[in-house]
Amino acid sequence: MDDALLRARDLCLKQAKAFIEAADRLNQTGEFAHIVYHLGLLALEEVGKAVLISTKPLKHPNLDGTWIDRSMANHRRKILWAVWSPMTRIDPADFEAARAFAERAHSLRLSSLYVDADAGLNDPPPNEQVQQQDADQILELARSRLDYEIKHETSSYEVDELVEWFLDTMSDPARSLILLSSPFRAQFETLKGDARAWVTWARDEIARTDQEAKQLLEAELARPSIPFSLAKPRWRANATVYTPSHSLRARVLAKWNERIEPVQFLWAGKKDECILQITLSDNEPLGALFGRLVSLGKLAVACINIGSIGYFWFQRPGFEQKMFKEVRDLEHGRLVDFGSPESFWGNGRVVALTDEHIDHSIQCMMAFAPLSETDAEPIFAPYFNGLAMIAKSDTFYRFDELARTAFVSSLAGALRHYGGWSGKGEDFEECLHRCFAPFIPEQAHRDKVFLSLRTRADPTDTALGNLRTAKQLADLYLIHTARRTWKTILDHGHREE
Repeated sequence: MDDALLRARDLCLKQAKAFIEAADRLNQTGEFAHIVYHLGLLALEEVGKAVLISTKPLKHPNLDGTWIDRSMANHRRKILWAVWSPMTRIDPADFEAARAFAERAHSLRLSSLYVDADAGLNDPPPNEQVQQQDADQILELARSRLDYEIKHETSSYEVDELVEWFLDTMSDPARSLILLSSPFRAQFETLKGDARAWVTWARDEIARTDQEAKQLLEAELARPSIPFSLAKPRWRANATVYTPSHSLRARVLAKWNERIEPVQFLWAGKKDECILQITLSDNEPLGALFGRLVSLGKLAVACINIGSIGYFWFQRPGFEQKMFKEVRDLEHGRLVDFGSPESFWGNGRVVALTDEHIDHSIQCMMAFAPLSETDAEPIFAPYFNGLAMIAKSDTFYRFDELARTAFVSSLAGALRHYGGWSGKGEDFEECLHRCFAPFIPEQAHRDKVFLSLRTRADPTDTALGNLRTAKQLADLYLIHTARRTWKTILDHGHREE
């Protein structure tokens, strides 16, 4: 190592020592544990930087030094090298433990160093994020690592092309999962912990699978389009769909599956969840495959939401969660039950999914699937936003008002496309009464439920109640529209025959 690098390494270690001494003095006061923790991490980073500097003189045809320079600018990687560098073998488990430590340590540093401008009323201040034991542990680790590096004036750690490949691969979240998978860990044991043999094997194995994937992709992209009449099933995707509003039955779901072959709702043996399975043919181009799966899946879920006037989504709704696991009366030594959290239906009821619900859902699928993206966007984009916000709304933070506004926007988009609404605010209520009169004949009833669609909603109802009514009104109008549109499509088909 030349004099300049030796001096740089020495300066890093002296800086680490200064940070540790400053932390020791501050620690004597018994206060400011978060600052002691911060100083300890700064010392660890300087130790990690000293180790990285020691690798700079290493000569290797595949090592250009840029990886080391990038590492010196990365806080987590410097902490990682301070912790992991004394290891004598490249064990994926050892490295993963060191990387996880670096991630946690740096994350705690950020939360304890800076004030969050968006912090809530109950969030603790930065100085309370770190406990004294956290500060003591980091400080002792920095001290021991500094002592080790001072005793070893020249580094024995080599960063050649294998080590560089291993570090880069482990820093990639997707590829690190491959290295930590059971087959790769088993091969590490088969090779009896021979680090270089294992990394060589892992690099070759990943390169081989990458090449196979590349060849398959190139072949798929070059494949000529297949006529619709010759297409056969090729792609299949599954997703779980949950419902707090309906009790599912295999027989009822089968009615949908008999009519809508590419998109199935499969019975999962549970009353509140099912499997959405989409099968696409080999005439679907690979480049458009994911978008096609997403659009079909969302449309199917939207249709069953509309047809059932309930709630179905890809995750369980947050409004069913409780903030506290238990509330205890200390005087009498018993648990206090405040009742169940508010449900989507308001009274906690769950209704059975019926054939009629499925009929409505199928009519919606048939009526709305042919819509162009331009026509569908004003109706279904806000509808999906409303469904997603219901899932995110919970005891800790409520999105009821945002979700309600989304369903009002969806209804407005449908009225503009199907109901002849001009788009002007002053004409909206008149259009509502005209379009809803066929299935809500009493004006007094319409006046009451339409309150949930106004800017301030119905002041006599809860936020979730207004959201529920807004969604139900959107669903009712879309069901009515789908039934009317589907009859027109059927009549047109009969006339062509």
